[in-house]
Amino acid sequence: MNRVEKSQDTYRKLFGDAIPAAYATDPDLQDILSRFIFGEVFHQGSLNEGQRELITLVVLATNQTLP
Repeated sequence: MNRVEKSQDTYRKLFGDAIPAAYATDPDLQDILSRFIFGEVFHQGSLNEGQRELITLVVLATNQTLP
């Protein structure tokens, strides 16, 4: 599985078939971000998906950016 397929699979697992709102304004940037975040960054280290989501929630709550 290449990086693009891996990023699409990870995104689908997390968000289903939802399409990011940024595709309406800048689809090229959204493709780059999605491939980088979900294809490379997300698979670094040895955390499972639950631990990654918990860390994301803690960071968002700490930064007061949950909404």
